[in-house]
Formats: sequence, structure tokens, C-alpha cells
Amino acid sequence: MTMTIRSERTSDHAAIAVVNHAAFRQEAEAVLVERIRAQGDFDSRLSLVAEIDGRVVGHILFSPIHIETDDGR
Repeated sequence: MTMTIRSERTSDHAAIAVVNHAAFRQEAEAVLVERIRAQGDFDSRLSLVAEIDGRVVGHILFSPIHIETDDGR
């Protein structure tokens, strides 16, 4: 059994939703992932899947954030 870590593909979206639902036992995280993907600055290279034998078994997504302080962004 070999695990591969790679960037997500469009064809992975349904499997990613299943993994997130199994991990969190609710739809909120899967919906959040969809919303992040819909943003203009989404970079699929920062959404990684773990795959074993061609099956998505894990997911992590990094997204940009902006920190605002009294001094600006």
C-alpha cells in the first residue's frame, strides 16, 4: 500500500466531499471547500489529496487570508 499526496483535480471534488463529511460528520466543511474554490484567488495546487490505490482518503486545503490591523492590511 503506497500513499500519494498530490494536488486535487476537478474529478476529485465528489471524493473530497465524502472525505470531509466522514471526518467532520456534517456538510459545513464540504460547503466551505466549495466556497473557497469559487473565489477568484483559489489555487488548486494548495488543495491536496492523499490517495491510496487510486482512492482519495484524505484532504487538506490551504487558502490565502488577509490580516487587517489598524495599520492596514
